Amino acid sequence: MLIEFKFSNFLSYKEMTSFSMVAGKERTNSKTLASIPKFRLKLLPLAAIYGANASGKSNLIKALGFLKTLVTTQRVKGKIPLRHFYYSEDKNTISNFEISFLVNELIYEFKIACNEDGLLYEELIERNSRSEKTLYLRDKDKVQINPKINSHDAIQCVADRSLNRPCPLLTTLSSMKFKPFEGVFRWFSEELKVIHQDSFLIPYGLDIGENDSRNTLLSEVLRGTDTGISALVSTPVSESSLRLLPSERNELLSTVCHGSQLIKEAGGGRLLAYFKDGDLAFRRLNAAHEISGKEYLIPLEEESTGTKKIIDLAPAIIDLLLSKKNCVYVIDGIDHGLHMEINYWLVRRFLENVNSNTRKQLIFTSQDTNLLRRAGLRRDEIWFVERRRNSPSQLVNAIEFKGLRIDSSLQKLYEEGRLGALPIL
Repeated sequence: MLIEFKFSNFLSYKEMTSFSMVAGKERTNSKTLASIPKFRLKLLPLAAIYGANASGKSNLIKALGFLKTLVTTQRVKGKIPLRHFYYSEDKNTISNFEISFLVNELIYEFKIACNEDGLLYEELIERNSRSEKTLYLRDKDKVQINPKINSHDAIQCVADRSLNRPCPLLTTLSSMKFKPFEGVFRWFSEELKVIHQDSFLIPYGLDIGENDSRNTLLSEVLRGTDTGISALVSTPVSESSLRLLPSERNELLSTVCHGSQLIKEAGGGRLLAYFKDGDLAFRRLNAAHEISGKEYLIPLEEESTGTKKIIDLAPAIIDLLLSKKNCVYVIDGIDHGLHMEINYWLVRRFLENVNSNTRKQLIFTSQDTNLLRRAGLRRDEIWFVERRRNSPSQLVNAIEFKGLRIDSSLQKLYEEGRLGALPIL
């Protein structure tokens, strides 16, 4: 579970900005909070982020996505694809990222500082209920491994030889199967899932292949959200017909190993990429509609934007509502193309399915203000992003607004402009 994320000097954010999933003192919906008894900590299962267009909502998601990509990608050469604060003339400034999260009921804090030329600082801290220890500390061209951890000498040797590589030590040490780095890396690569609005690839951990083109769970989601689709049917596609760019194929090769990937086609279709016989294979998805007892296949490019959005989000919906595995879904523009009733259904169903033992989280940006009134969100689950022209983005939690009555309508206050984060027209 995500506990807190901090970052600075990235896109529209200049100063250190903090986004926290630690529950405040509010008593409403306390049964939905994840309880971590050994740390006397309660974590929020959900966070909704609001703001005007170009305020910085998506940039917050991109910052978290950048950190995930930085950790999970084995970079071979070239500069780090870092995007500094927009309005700074000095492009050699340092960007900082700090994140704390829960893995196997232990808290880890990962810190990293970098510029386009490389990594300047890196630290991994492990906390239990009684103490904390720095597992390793990297400062420019020096690295120190905690002498009390297992395989210290071997880890130190690998770390010393890896200082000139443009990827975090966490990436290298986890690839060498050193514990506890594997569990931390697995949280970044498997539990943390960041979905951008313009994602070329979307993680799709469902079996829609040759043996089972009608996945039961996916069909349940599609029928339950009133799309008119009874199932998805996939058909084989040759790679030569897709005309993938070399960069796109390389990205597929590096990501499909973690599970199948959904590819958005320019015309609106959807392809499923996966490994078969040691190489990439592809299948095109079609929507099956049952009319008067007969089944008709419709190309996905002919379906509505909302229907394609539901198909893209189907794995997230299944993980959040139906599966038992731990996950943190961070979704930019969850309501894009969806009817507000489906947004409400997803949020309410998720909150109804979480309790003190649940280790799932849903974080999303939205423009659907109806959720502020109808979904019963806690105030510490609501965030606002505001940015004036040529100025940095500012992230504010709803509990920071003083003097609000408990029964005040946040939807009404926000739409009236009393909470900021609205466009100036």
